[in-house]
Amino acid sequence: MKSFYITGVSGVGKSSVSEMLEKKGISSFDIDSVKDLCHWINKETLEKSNWHSGLGNEWHEAHEWICDKEKLIHLINQYKDLVVVVGCASNQDEYLDLFDKVFLLHCIPETFIKRIDNRTNNDFGKHGIEKARILNWYKGFESKLIKQGAIPINTEEPLVLVVEKIIRNIKN
Repeated sequence: MKSFYITGVSGVGKSSVSEMLEKKGISSFDIDSVKDLCHWINKETLEKSNWHSGLGNEWHEAHEWICDKEKLIHLINQYKDLVVVVGCASNQDEYLDLFDKVFLLHCIPETFIKRIDNRTNNDFGKHGIEKARILNWYKGFESKLIKQGAIPINTEEPLVLVVEKIIRNIKN
């Protein structure tokens, strides 16, 4: 069984890529859409927390978005041939080794901010504090993943071309 991971900051197109892969018959899921797979935790107490748009810097400094690695392994193992997992969690370094290849979706900040502003399925990043945090974080995040061997894919191109590049890389 082959498994692939697609990550990137909010607004780069992860969910759209996952949806198009599914339409093309490639099993894919977004970790944010699987019930109880990811959750916010308080970094100090490790207690689960609830997020809502508009929380301040102090709350964001004290919390992180975590993916349950054991649940993720269980989900991946339910697939027989191939699965593509998309998402971005604070602890993804703990599970990147589960995947045959890791893809990093990226685009210029103006593009991902515009996509965040226009999306209707997710409020994360719409508040000014969240946008500022994403903008301060994305360069270091992307650089680190590329150094770790992630395959960069520019999502400034049309979605169909982005997905074709990913499929070519999966098949190689």
